[in-house]
Amino acid sequence: MAFALGTGVLLALAVLSFLGGIIVSTIGPGGILIVTGLYLLTPLSSAEIAGTSSSTFVVGAMLGSAVYARSGEIDWRVAGVVGAAAAVGTWLGVQANAYLSRRLYGLILAAMLAAVGLNVLYREYRDLEPRIEIGREGRDLLAFVAIGLVIGVFGGLLGIGGAALSAPALVLVGVPMLATIAVTQVVVLCTALFTTANYLLLDAVVAPLVFLITAAYLGGVTLGWWLAHRIAADRLKLALGVVLLGLAASLVI
Repeated sequence: MAFALGTGVLLALAVLSFLGGIIVSTIGPGGILIVTGLYLLTPLSSAEIAGTSSSTFVVGAMLGSAVYARSGEIDWRVAGVVGAAAAVGTWLGVQANAYLSRRLYGLILAAMLAAVGLNVLYREYRDLEPRIEIGREGRDLLAFVAIGLVIGVFGGLLGIGGAALSAPALVLVGVPMLATIAVTQVVVLCTALFTTANYLLLDAVVAPLVFLITAAYLGGVTLGWWLAHRIAADRLKLALGVVLLGLAASLVI
């Protein structure tokens, strides 16, 4: 499949993957660019898009988790609870994907892009701060379980990795931004790993594309981690919100 796509398409996928890696390591929802690229630029089925994209996130999430663990910013209690719940949720998402036509997959992806893009722009425009503060003990952890399950279901359904949902959800419940990005790396690792395993069983992972996209994605993740510690993310958030809305529109036109 990869060799029939043409150099231009492969280059476009590599660029999207590199940009996605940068965004994942700086403000969160970047992997969704890879999923959108696979949908718009290739004839892959919904299962192949989800399986292939999820596979590319595994190594990148390992790298992201490692660098944030090294800098000491991962809240391991939150990461463990959300990641474990997300791993469970992926099975449900993969089962639901079997009932999606390629067109319906695109419409759901468009809705996800629009929702995330609007959320990014609205929060940036209003300069919103978290209104809910969830603790780290007892029943408060059930909220993190619920967040993880939702991330896992959509990760398994669309192959989005989970950063598009994890980052805004964790910020909403009071997790600091840098800690949110750090925890998101672990959540994406759990989501992508279990989603990939499920799609491998269905023979829905296109290996040649995985190697290309992963290489570009890793470069972006590394650069993104460096940028996250040196620049303000405000302008990047604004640009990302606009791009996501544009991609959402392109999926339904």
